[in-house]
Amino acid sequence: MIRSTRSDKKSGTKKRAEVILLRILAIAFWIIVWEALALKIGSQLILASPVQVIKRLWELVWTPEVWQVVLFSLTRISLGFLSALVLGGVLALLSSRLKAVKLVLAPITSCIKSTPVASFVILAIIWFGSKNLSVFISFLMVFPVIYLNLLKGLESVDNELSEMSRVFSIGRLRRFLYITMPQLMPFVLSACSVALGLCWKSGVAAEVIGISTGSIGERLYRAKLYFETGDLLAWTVIIILVSTAIEKLVITLLGVLSELPAKKYSQKSVLGGLSTDKKEPSGNPSGSPCGIKIDSLEKSYDGVKVLDGLSETVSPGEHIAIMGHSGAGKTTLIRILLGLERKDSGTAEVQPRSRPSAVFQEDRLVLGLSAVGNAAVAGCPPDRTAELLLSLGLSEGMLLRPTRELSGGERRRVSLARALMKDSGLVVMDEPFKGIDDATLTQLVLPRVRELTAGRTLVLVTHSREEALALCDRIITL
Repeated sequence: MIRSTRSDKKSGTKKRAEVILLRILAIAFWIIVWEALALKIGSQLILASPVQVIKRLWELVWTPEVWQVVLFSLTRISLGFLSALVLGGVLALLSSRLKAVKLVLAPITSCIKSTPVASFVILAIIWFGSKNLSVFISFLMVFPVIYLNLLKGLESVDNELSEMSRVFSIGRLRRFLYITMPQLMPFVLSACSVALGLCWKSGVAAEVIGISTGSIGERLYRAKLYFETGDLLAWTVIIILVSTAIEKLVITLLGVLSELPAKKYSQKSVLGGLSTDKKEPSGNPSGSPCGIKIDSLEKSYDGVKVLDGLSETVSPGEHIAIMGHSGAGKTTLIRILLGLERKDSGTAEVQPRSRPSAVFQEDRLVLGLSAVGNAAVAGCPPDRTAELLLSLGLSEGMLLRPTRELSGGERRRVSLARALMKDSGLVVMDEPFKGIDDATLTQLVLPRVRELTAGRTLVLVTHSREEALALCDRIITL
């Protein structure tokens, strides 16, 4: 295993070195082409050679005034970008929740995308003057990019994970950090990557047209006016270097920021005083057992009745199994009890009112988080959850590994542990054991489920009569 890891690292290092070498060779190739064209033309006024540009660039770098010019444009273009990022993010959030906001903003974003930059520059000069022209133009040009990308990201957030967070009463901050942000971050990175390059292009173009005093655009205009091709290309190189550096910095910071929440639950310190020799969870979850009263419950989908006048009473602490053929309404009933589905009529009350814990048909795990992390975010103690997972057959190395690296059966046990270790008087399970092999289920899983649901109300949806008889006091057939 160690040899394999070392080999993988060496292979990865070699590939990165090859990529860097190819990039250097590509740049060298185009510099040679540039030099050949400059020699062919033979006029510095038309095309300065790479050597001449590098020489002029070297001279500019040691001039304090140059850095003042760069800082002038950098601050204004950055301000435009940050303004677009903040406003685009806020409006994308509102649009994802309110259809009216989305409809109102659609014509504006389409108009901005299709209107030439020069038109906005001319209007901005009339409205604001040339000093802060690049702020407005860079903001305006990148706003649609950021807004539309973030809106798409927010609309793509996994609804199943959102439902899971509601059931487990995960707070808004935790929900954003551990569920929303990991799914949103690829869209943020894509938006920023495109927007940063675009805001520099549009911002400098605005400075050139508006001749903003003390800006990079003014220097480009001056170089064009006096046919100083060397200066023109040298300032172009400066723009490329600064914009590339800013883009790399922003993307790197966002990448680090996105990884921070997951890292919190990938360190061994999160396990506290866990003893790997201990195979029994220390202490059981608490919670007053809930009673359930269902009376004349009805629910239809597209005119087809799934639940038709169902009435049932479940005593506090009772374990019941719900069985029936596919389409009989088992999952619908579960979703109504969890508060995820509205009934058409009748009642389905949990008494006393409390948030249950649940195992869904799907795993509903945050794949970037570790097994312990998924449970901890839901409010389960990490050390006790780790002990339970060990008792369910997971190895110590699996506890802090991202759940995307676990098998289907291992993920299922993580979902079980999360539900079992949550303090709740009602535990709801919808086909909780699929993907778990028979030996593990019989020897490890079922005894732990029986132990950790003792004194709590259990509602189990299953197709297996054996599972129902092993865990439940009675069976309700729909």
